[in-house]
Amino acid sequence: MKPFKLTAIIAVFLSSICFSQHNNELYNNGALIHIQAGAEVHVLGDVHMRGATATLENNGLLKADGDLYGDNLFQQRGTGITRLQNNLVNIGQNQKISGSFAVRGTGSTNLGVNDGSFYNLELGNGIGIVWLETNAIAGSTAYVADVRGSVNFNYAGSSNRIITHSPLAIPTNGSGYSAVFGLMNSTPGLGTLVNNTVTLNGNSSPIDAGYIQGKFRRRIDPAGGAYGFVVGLEPAGAGAQRGIQYTQLNFGANTYDVLESYFQTGLSNTFAPQLECGGYLINYWGGTDHGQWVMTNPAAGSGTYSMTVWPQDDNFPAKTVWLITKDNTIQGTPDQCGPSPVNLTRGGFNGFSTFGVAAADAFVLPTELIQLWTESMSDFIQVNWLIGSEHNVSHYNLERSDDGVNFELISTLAAAGNSETELSYQYDDHNVNRNQLYYYRYRVFDLDGTAEYSPIVQGKLVSNSQNFSTESVYIYPNPSSDNLNIGIASSKDRELVIEIYNSIGQIVYNQRGAIEKGNFVLPISLDQWVTGMYNVKITDVSSEEIVWQKFIKQ
Repeated sequence: MKPFKLTAIIAVFLSSICFSQHNNELYNNGALIHIQAGAEVHVLGDVHMRGATATLENNGLLKADGDLYGDNLFQQRGTGITRLQNNLVNIGQNQKISGSFAVRGTGSTNLGVNDGSFYNLELGNGIGIVWLETNAIAGSTAYVADVRGSVNFNYAGSSNRIITHSPLAIPTNGSGYSAVFGLMNSTPGLGTLVNNTVTLNGNSSPIDAGYIQGKFRRRIDPAGGAYGFVVGLEPAGAGAQRGIQYTQLNFGANTYDVLESYFQTGLSNTFAPQLECGGYLINYWGGTDHGQWVMTNPAAGSGTYSMTVWPQDDNFPAKTVWLITKDNTIQGTPDQCGPSPVNLTRGGFNGFSTFGVAAADAFVLPTELIQLWTESMSDFIQVNWLIGSEHNVSHYNLERSDDGVNFELISTLAAAGNSETELSYQYDDHNVNRNQLYYYRYRVFDLDGTAEYSPIVQGKLVSNSQNFSTESVYIYPNPSSDNLNIGIASSKDRELVIEIYNSIGQIVYNQRGAIEKGNFVLPISLDQWVTGMYNVKITDVSSEEIVWQKFIKQ
């Protein structure tokens, strides 16, 4: 039989069913083919659409048991259905869409103007594969097929996937796929991707069929919304980075228009280890083991969005916290992390490129404090602290209080930033009165703006006299229930005997030792002590001077 051809005529299909002959092909070399609503055209072979005047106006149903071929000139209109279903002929074979059944160009401006896209596309291929092919007739454009309405991956019980490359030579990664499948319906959600196989449990390998294998683009509404990208690589067993690698992007107001995406395995997202997730040292990068999602926006639009990822078919190592990376860096909303790479979300993104996951299991404080102390100098109190290491530290705010409750900022000291060696900091506080007790603490700030406080230490500027007096001793907290501190501000080195008596005169504590010039603090645990009044006796061994103080154990 000869192929069924239409050249420079108008073909109108009404309510009847029209069949071409077995393995015959339908050619349109410049005509208008109109399929009325409710009408059905069944082509048992291939469909060819060519020429600037060739138009397929489909408001009914066009079924094809063969392949679809088109150039980059023909137009497709209407709100009908095109169905690829090889249930009568070509059984056991995949089907392909070749050429430019798409909105031609990178954006949506050619919708209805330079537009060969389908309205509704139904996939019912018996072996579950419909693939896209670029060809010379269509100018080898990558945009092979788009849908303006919806795509149904599972018509009549045959779950299909769209492969955007020849299945005879499947590329290892998304970047190698030559064609792009698009959804030009800007409605958010997954409703226009009918019978997709998205699962949110982190492993969809048994049912990896209803998705786009290769490259996929979606039109984004300027008002925003949540858009799922059902894109991935060929199916494979658990432990492989294959199958659907689902992501969802939630947009606010934006100017992105159309986004293109694919998945790339083994694409490293390594960067220098740094603190994130409230103090965890990010030192594992999932890009090498798993891969990254690559997303581009040809229109170079803008607008903030959040991303949620559901990595499939991969065995990540056990980690405590996870986060999404962008452009091999930590971007987006600080400390927005999760316990698993599955259903992991991060917001505050703008612009597009590559996205991966990273993780950590070690919590690291921004600073490792070794010691914080004060010294009483001739006319000022010197505050000192020794740091074992720093991680992304911006600066220190030193604060002082007269009562241990209300603190004020007295100085800001720049930090080294990052160091694995010991660092010492010092501040001389001249704005103090003699024989008055002061409380000091610092607040350390990370580069990301987070901060934490140090413990509190006390300091007292003693009189110029070398004598050991009551003003030299301070006890806190008083009353105390758990822990007591005996502070001694000395103008010189001394050897002291410290004795504590209970209310009936029994000695309950006895300690002898040397202290250096400055401020000395002796901590004492009161956990096993009975409640009541206690007397503290401190004796200077050399001068035999004695100072008495009292405290209450609650």
